[in-house]
Amino acid sequence: MDANLFWDKVKKAISTKGKTFVWLCEQANVDVQIMKNRIYKGRIPDVEDTLKLLAVLGTTVEEFFGVEEQFPPKLAVACAGDMEKIPVFEQLFSCGKGQFAQDSEYVDSYIAIPDDLKTKRLKGHLAACKIRGDSMEPTIFNGDTIICDDYGYQEDGIYAILFEGKSFVKRLQRVSGGMKIISDNPAYESMFAKNDTEELKIIGKVYYILHKV
Repeated sequence: MDANLFWDKVKKAISTKGKTFVWLCEQANVDVQIMKNRIYKGRIPDVEDTLKLLAVLGTTVEEFFGVEEQFPPKLAVACAGDMEKIPVFEQLFSCGKGQFAQDSEYVDSYIAIPDDLKTKRLKGHLAACKIRGDSMEPTIFNGDTIICDDYGYQEDGIYAILFEGKSFVKRLQRVSGGMKIISDNPAYESMFAKNDTEELKIIGKVYYILHKV
């Protein structure tokens, strides 16, 4: 099923209920603007958001997509009960000068969860993405993959963050008046975010760095 057919079916299901698209997103606890951007760009939502939308519409994956061969391949994998894998997102967090964060998160692939991360607290709260840039060398190299949670700041360490509209993976250190944003590569200067700023959004702590061979 392509994205246009997916969204057409969603719109018909909403119409049948006499509801609106905004209502669907609010009930599913997904971002309205991100969903609109996915419609505009012709993309099916990621696995988690798709399952949320279908639950609100009162339908199952089987009913909505039809026979298994018509499932989006990655969605079929996720619905097969494989709880030992986490998504690798298309978005690349920059370890250089930063890049604008994408307005949607498209699942590019899945990787196995390391055994020591298979905990109740982290279940359903892990994701991975690839790194571009050299500002965190020699800790993280260009092309590496990081695994992080979505719990925000917990303690000083390496985090996936959004700062001033750009995405980074940096070392965070709590200091007087705010947060110091540090690159391990001494060629890059540290940045600073004040306590009251809305420019810093901390996604989650980095637990694993998978080095490219």
